[in-house]
Amino acid sequence: MEYRDRPAGWKHAKRSGHENEDLIKERLDMDKQFQDYFLEKVNKSSAQITKTSIGGLHETSVPSVNGRKTKSKTDLKVHLDTKEVINVSIKKSLGGQVYFVRAGLFIETFEKQFKKKIPSDVQRAINLFWAAADDAVEIIENWGDRNNSKNYNQQIRHKSLNADTLKAYNKHLYQVLLNWFADNAYALAKISFSMGAAQDPGEWSAFVWYINLLGENDVNDIFFIEDICKTAQATAYEKTCYGTSNGGTTIQLPFGFVQWHQKQLQFHHSYEKIRLLLK
Repeated sequence: MEYRDRPAGWKHAKRSGHENEDLIKERLDMDKQFQDYFLEKVNKSSAQITKTSIGGLHETSVPSVNGRKTKSKTDLKVHLDTKEVINVSIKKSLGGQVYFVRAGLFIETFEKQFKKKIPSDVQRAINLFWAAADDAVEIIENWGDRNNSKNYNQQIRHKSLNADTLKAYNKHLYQVLLNWFADNAYALAKISFSMGAAQDPGEWSAFVWYINLLGENDVNDIFFIEDICKTAQATAYEKTCYGTSNGGTTIQLPFGFVQWHQKQLQFHHSYEKIRLLLK
């Protein structure tokens, strides 16, 4: 296997993702059986595809709810003879990053997209867990477990508390953070797969399509994102928990997990979790 450092790996993943999208568009444009499969999965069997479009290598940004530009969650737009447009998010991998945002922008985006306030104690916990609190290092020095030097040093380096340190520092914050992620599983799935920070609902995805035409896996499943959101909320209180490694640096979610990465919230999707949710 060819070794790639992290920047090269991200560049390859993006390039191969666009190659995959190009192949999907070509199949949808040319292959009647492939068209029929897609239309059946999106419950439009009686319609016909008139045009497809993808973001491609020169994808454009769209207006965000924060007054700046953002990338649309929609990778593929399928135009039908019924004048409908089906927006699709394409995943060529069975797991990986689905939403990546710093803590302050996450709070702002969530509140604007859903028109609801994140409580101040939850905001405090988010900032501590995701490297956005000025006093994080001081708290780690006072409350972190120095007997586990690996976990302790990682927290100091990342300037973020893990679950064990958060619990030792403030049990209330430890609990309300977990409760908030469970209470808002529907919205978290919606923002991760469908909305992002895009202001225009015309840029939100309705379906997520797990498909890889590059030969890396043979999955071909299309899921209605609303079903993912509703089922994630229905199972949130049994499936939302802190991870167990490194003192708890992730929050496990019904559709994947969220972790610290480069001082930001990195939401990951999981095909296997979603498949089991909707089976």
